[in-house]
Amino acid sequence: MSLPRASSATRGSEETQGARGERGALVNMELLGLPNIGNTCFLNAILQCLLVLPSFLKKILHQEQLWSSSPFSNLLRCLSDVYRSSLPDSGANQASKADLMWKVKYSLSGYDLKYLGDTQQDAHELLVNMLCQLKEEGMILKTLGVSYTCPVSQLEFQLVSVRTCTSCGRESSTREDYNHLSLDFSPERTLQSSLALTFKGEKVEFKCEGCKGLHATKVELFHTLPLVLVLHLKRFGGPGGLEKLEAPLLFPSELRLSTLCGDMVPHLHSASPQALTNLAPSIQGSIPQTLTSQVSSPAGEAKDSTLCCSDSNDQEPEKVLLTASVKQQPVKSVNGYYQLTGVVSHLGGSANSGHYISDILHASGNWFCCNDSQVSMSNEATVLRTRARSAYMLFYMFRAREREAPAHRA
Repeated sequence: MSLPRASSATRGSEETQGARGERGALVNMELLGLPNIGNTCFLNAILQCLLVLPSFLKKILHQEQLWSSSPFSNLLRCLSDVYRSSLPDSGANQASKADLMWKVKYSLSGYDLKYLGDTQQDAHELLVNMLCQLKEEGMILKTLGVSYTCPVSQLEFQLVSVRTCTSCGRESSTREDYNHLSLDFSPERTLQSSLALTFKGEKVEFKCEGCKGLHATKVELFHTLPLVLVLHLKRFGGPGGLEKLEAPLLFPSELRLSTLCGDMVPHLHSASPQALTNLAPSIQGSIPQTLTSQVSSPAGEAKDSTLCCSDSNDQEPEKVLLTASVKQQPVKSVNGYYQLTGVVSHLGGSANSGHYISDILHASGNWFCCNDSQVSMSNEATVLRTRARSAYMLFYMFRAREREAPAHRA
């Protein structure tokens, strides 16, 4: 089957099936695709959304001299190779990319043997396992004395849970580390209302240390913000978790979290927010080999659903907040927002059947629909309209500058 081609107004040569983006960069749409080597659409969809994240990719590529010397950096090496195979001058083809995908599967099997098989797997669970495996590879580097910053730090944040005694008003709080959020569907069927539902206050049983009261109100807030916010939509449930909720859930292209944060929110970024606007690595030219100075980011792992892994060298959460290298500032004064960069969709009626695809915002400025090896051009409006019923995972990237408001006409 031939690949879908871009319109004549945007595509490059017929030989490369290319498209030029708003930055003038040539994108080879054929090389952007990932071959399905046997029910691996779940893997392809997650890889496309991860490798289009400029900050995540930058952490891998700019530290290659650190992790490449370790024989245990299998997944890091695979991610780097898969990204390079998508570059216009890579010389790759679908056959060579298939070999790379087998290496990715073999690397993942070191964490979970089920990835050696050819059965369909859950995309959310895959992402959880990939992030844990990347953390483990980083831990090995630390034991070798390497000053290395794990790319998973780009996805990490903290939630603070505040309990207030209903009898005396005494407050107590705890913090937990996460690298994604799992959301229930709200009755309003919008992402904003689903987030609000997740952070809605509730009454809980709680023994107060002051008055010995037995009840409290509990509310959760973002205590720190991630550079990349990953949201998992709970579409599967019922007996065995196989029934699929196909109701639409509307999600925006831009997302702001200020109403879900406390008064003071330190960012878990490895650079100041003002330096985060143009992090996209160029798709043309060679990959930088010299290392820029790195600022270590606090580490952490999500503790929701199935994800619960830790780094023995990580600092305690409370200590992390005291030693974070990025200056704390009121979140409402931060001039930024989260921009949608990737959507993983599940097409099908149940968890044990169907097909995964992804829509990604490429560094060229173009939206692409990635269906395994087939890649076609899309646009933001189409993604928002057509994926409301199938979106399973959403990837949002922090942008340091807000878009200028259009000038009002007299």
